[in-house]
Amino acid sequence: MNITKYELRITKRASGRRRNLSFGVRFFVPVLAVLLLGSCASQQPPPGGPVDSTRPAIDSVLPRNRSTNVPTHTKLFFRFDRDVDQSSFMTAFSIMPYINGTPKYRWSGHREVTVELPEPLRDSTTYTVQLTRDLKTMLRSGVGNQLSTPYFLTFSTGPFIDTGSLSGFLLTPIHAPPMKPSDLFIFAYDISSARADTLDFTHTPPDQLTQPNDQGLWEFRSMKVGHRYRVFALADVYRNKVYDPGVDAFGVPAADALLDSAAKSGVYIRMAPPTDTIEPELQDVEVVDSFHVRAHFSEAIDSNDVRAGNFILSGARPVAAYRESPEKRPSQITLVTSAPLAMDHEYSLEAVRDSVHDLPHNPLSDSAYKITFTTPATLRAPAAPKFVTMGMRDSIRDISAMPSLGISFSDAVRHDSAERAIVLSDTGHRPVPVVFEWYDDAKVYLRPHDSLLSQVFYTVTIRTGGIQSPVASIGRNEKDTVLHLHFQTANAHDFGTISGTIAIADSFFAEGPQSALVVQVIQGGTVVFESVLPHGTKAFSFDRVPAATYRVRAYLSRDGSARYDPGSVRPWRFGVPTGEYPKDFDARPRWTIANIDFEVK
Repeated sequence: MNITKYELRITKRASGRRRNLSFGVRFFVPVLAVLLLGSCASQQPPPGGPVDSTRPAIDSVLPRNRSTNVPTHTKLFFRFDRDVDQSSFMTAFSIMPYINGTPKYRWSGHREVTVELPEPLRDSTTYTVQLTRDLKTMLRSGVGNQLSTPYFLTFSTGPFIDTGSLSGFLLTPIHAPPMKPSDLFIFAYDISSARADTLDFTHTPPDQLTQPNDQGLWEFRSMKVGHRYRVFALADVYRNKVYDPGVDAFGVPAADALLDSAAKSGVYIRMAPPTDTIEPELQDVEVVDSFHVRAHFSEAIDSNDVRAGNFILSGARPVAAYRESPEKRPSQITLVTSAPLAMDHEYSLEAVRDSVHDLPHNPLSDSAYKITFTTPATLRAPAAPKFVTMGMRDSIRDISAMPSLGISFSDAVRHDSAERAIVLSDTGHRPVPVVFEWYDDAKVYLRPHDSLLSQVFYTVTIRTGGIQSPVASIGRNEKDTVLHLHFQTANAHDFGTISGTIAIADSFFAEGPQSALVVQVIQGGTVVFESVLPHGTKAFSFDRVPAATYRVRAYLSRDGSARYDPGSVRPWRFGVPTGEYPKDFDARPRWTIANIDFEVK
C-alpha cells in the first residue's frame, strides 16, 4: 500500500513576529482526500446567514505615510486585511501630481499588490496616492463593500512635505435629487503659476483629487501654502478624471480658494445636474380641429415660454397657448388661432427666434424652429372651454392661510372672463380680495391678497357659463353651472415661526444691484416655503409653519428672482454663493425657532 508524507506549514503572527510551525503527517491518500473534501464543504456559510458588511482596510503600505527622501524609482505596495476586487483597486488608485503612462499592478492573491509606476517620480516633490471609495472587497458572491472614506498616502522625494490643507462641504442640488457621495469627486487645480483661463478641464486631470464622506465633508492634504486653487466637484461617470460635458453632474463654488494659511476650511460647493447643451427642436405639428394646432417639440419646454406671442402661424395668428397636460406631456404646446383654419391647406408654424427654450434654457435650434404642415380635408368644430379641476378636494381642512389654488380649464380662456367667474368668499358670503397668477392660458392660480383667518370656512365659487374662449366664434359653455368648493383654514395656534440671519459678504451685493438672497425651507426634500429677500437684506422669518422637521438653505440670485445659477465648468463660470443651516430642526406650535443662522459663501 502506498503511503505519502505531507508537510503542513502554518504561519502565525504573534507579538508582532511571524513564526513557522511545521510537522509531518502520514495519511492514506484516500483518507486524506475524504477529509479535504469534507473540510471544503464546511467552509460554506449557512444559508440565510448574516450579510458580510465589513469594509476593506489597509494593513500596511510602502513607502510609509509621511516618508521623506523616497527614491524616485520606488514601487508602491499595499496589503489589505481581506480580499479586495482587483478591478476596483485599479479604478480607485490615483497618484498626484499625475504621471504619464499607465501603472502596472502585480498581485499576490487578492490582498497584496505592488504598483509599478510608468516613469520616475520628480525630485523634491510631495506626492499623494489615493484610493477612492470605488475600492471594494471581494466576496464569494461577487464584489462587496466600499471603503468608508478615501485612503491617502503622502510622501516626498525630497526632505520636506507640503503641509497645507483645504476642506469644505458638498451641498445637495437645488433642482435635483441628492447624489450618492461615493460617486462624487472634488478636483483641485493649482493655478498659482498657470493661467486659469487656459485650463481645459475636459482633457487635463486635476493636481489633487478627493471625495466627500457621507455627510458631504471633503478635505485636501499636502497642499502648498500660499498657492491659489481652482476647486470644483464632479460625478465623473467614466472615472477618467476629466470633465465630460452633458454627462458629469458638477458643482462650482463662488470663488477660487487661496490657501493663505496652513489650514483653510469652509469652502461650499453645491452640486448641480449635468449641463444639457442640446437645443430643443420643433418636430411636428398636429391639427386638432379648425381652431387648434398642437406643436410637438423634442423635449420639455420652459413653462414661461408657453405664450401665443412666441409663435407665428401663416394666415392665422395664434391668440392663446397652453399645455393640456404639462406633467405628462411637457413637450407639447397647443395654440388657439384667431381665425378658423382652411381645410386641405398648407400652413407654416414658426417659433420666434430665441423665445422658446427647454428647461435648462437652451434656445430652440436654428435649424428646427419652423415647420410646414397641411390641414386635413375635414376639420371638426372646437368645443367651448369648460372648468376641469381645482387643485384641492371639496371640504378639505387645515389649508394654509395663504393657499395657492390651481384651477384648470379644458381649453384656453379669456383671462378677464375667468377672473369674473371665480369668486372667493368667507362664511358671511363676503368676497375676499384675490390675486390671479396665470400659468398659461388654460390654467390659473388663485391666492388671497392677504392671509386668511384661522379656522374659518371659505368657498370658491365658479360660474361656468361666464367662462369664454379668447376666440369669439368658439363661444362659451351653454350650460351655466355654479360650482361651490369649500375649505377650512388651519388653526393658527398649530403653527410656529422660523427666523434667522444669513452671513454673507457685502461685496456680493455690491457686484449686482439687483441681487437678492433666496431662502428656502425644506421638508422631506421638498421646498415648502420660499422667500426672496429685498436687496441687501440678510434676516428672514417664516410664519404659520406647521409642526414638522425642516432644513433651511439659501443662495444669492444675481437678478433678484428665485432663479438659481449653478455656474459652469466649460466655459468656466463661478456659481452663486450658497449655504444652508447644518442640521434638521423641529418647528412646534406657538413657538418661534430663532437663531437659524448660517453662512452663504
